[in-house]
Amino acid sequence: MDRIKVGNRYIGEGCPVYLIAEMSANHAGSLERAKEIVHAAKDSGADCIKVQTYTPDTLTIDCSNRYFQVGNGTWQGENLYQLYGKGYMPWEWQPELKEEAEKAGIDFLSTPFDRTSVDFLEGLGLEFYKIASFEMIDLPLVEYVASRGKPLIMSTGMGTLEEIREAVEAVRKTGNRQLALLRCSSAYPADPKEMHLSTIQDMKKRFGLPVGLSDHSMGSMSAVTAVALGAKIIEKHFCLGREIENPDASFSMTPAEYSAMAKDIRQVEEAMGEAAYGVSPQEESSMVFRRSIFAVRDIGAGEELTRDNVRIIRPGYGLKPKYYTDVIGMKTDRALERGTPLTFDALEKGAILFATNNGNTEDLYRWLSEKEGKVYRIENKLTPEAVEQMRPSFIISFNYRHLIPEEVLDLMPGRVINLHTSLLPYNRGSGPNFFSFLYDTPKGVTIHLVDKGLDTGDILCQREIVFDEEKETFASSYDRLLAEIQELFRENWEDIREGRIAPRPQEGSGSTHRMREIASIREQMPFTWYERIADFKRRFQELEQ
Repeated sequence: MDRIKVGNRYIGEGCPVYLIAEMSANHAGSLERAKEIVHAAKDSGADCIKVQTYTPDTLTIDCSNRYFQVGNGTWQGENLYQLYGKGYMPWEWQPELKEEAEKAGIDFLSTPFDRTSVDFLEGLGLEFYKIASFEMIDLPLVEYVASRGKPLIMSTGMGTLEEIREAVEAVRKTGNRQLALLRCSSAYPADPKEMHLSTIQDMKKRFGLPVGLSDHSMGSMSAVTAVALGAKIIEKHFCLGREIENPDASFSMTPAEYSAMAKDIRQVEEAMGEAAYGVSPQEESSMVFRRSIFAVRDIGAGEELTRDNVRIIRPGYGLKPKYYTDVIGMKTDRALERGTPLTFDALEKGAILFATNNGNTEDLYRWLSEKEGKVYRIENKLTPEAVEQMRPSFIISFNYRHLIPEEVLDLMPGRVINLHTSLLPYNRGSGPNFFSFLYDTPKGVTIHLVDKGLDTGDILCQREIVFDEEKETFASSYDRLLAEIQELFRENWEDIREGRIAPRPQEGSGSTHRMREIASIREQMPFTWYERIADFKRRFQELEQ
């Protein structure tokens, strides 16, 4: 995982630093100038020329209210839609530029910004892709690009550690392991004091991936320092001359400067920083360029949110894109004009939040929705801000206690419950039903209040179940537990909702299990969900002896 392969060459540990020249808007509207940049980049020592594939409409909407105005920085006073129109490269140029790069002997790379641009680049036969810092949090887009199976270089500007992990997992979820990360300060130009280049070493240690630098600072000092710290990819904006007017010229390198990059070492000490994630002070103004969830049509009060009336677009004033699938199907609490950022406060109040990532709960979710009306599935970790603003009546967790942080419990005492496929207190945590068979503890299902421990909350109701282990498989037993917990919930929901069941404390300490215990057992002996439980237990007992 410390190298990726592009064409016939590798990028990463033990390989030469890979130099990318970013054309961006420096073509300034001329195809001939763009071709000249390709050759100049090659002559200046670049391994790769990079362009961007978008239109203003794939990045944002044509709206002139205050959310879409750039308040400060290099592009102060610009309207987002008009700004992206100035930097846009016609898509019909790109096949010619790719051919020009092949003639020059330099790799051709592009950054897609939506699904249509990915599909277009696939048609060009692109060998690898770049994800921009602002799009890193657009997990649906990251997954779609990664699912093409091509190597992927991803910038991480403004990214918190959690956001970078989410993006890396989104790539790995598709089965794609060809990934490299770039440290980046998403300010234009970037202040060397905000670069925190020591983060490069920290990222390598945390993720075990090739790490480089997407450098928007002036001069070559930061890039050279990054290489000294282990960077294996360097990306710099490249222009024929800064006098050629376009949105990116002011912070781009000329051919002579690019060629002289290796000489800029005197400023190394100034560029050294400490490991840092998240938004730097200089990046605050750039946060608005991230994508978020916006109303793209007028939405009436009480209207359902759909993929037609809300989208993930720039700027970043609304909810993070990771909440997109959660909010689809929810209703609004008030009317929203086109171009208004979506916030938790704008969502319907008093709903039941059904927190689960488990596809086996669909029948129960439908039943509860038909019965109560306002029930919304939540697959992302809830935040205190979301709960304070939506004011749900109940939160129901199905085996996914980790979606509910402790701060949320303080806001909703007695109204957060968990559906647990184990007879508490005997087995808590990961795979409780698996361990109930291995250790011959009583089996069953439990509905309990969620507290700040792991499955230690007071019990509302439970049911013991007896299994014939000579006939049951782990799969069939789990199917039965799923059916039983859903039946138990249906039978008792009204009493739970109305507070007619007195919670009782769990008696006994029980046992708590972690995923690493399951992984350890299965590493030592073969496991299949369809093996009879008794057969597996006999082999397990032999192993322990």
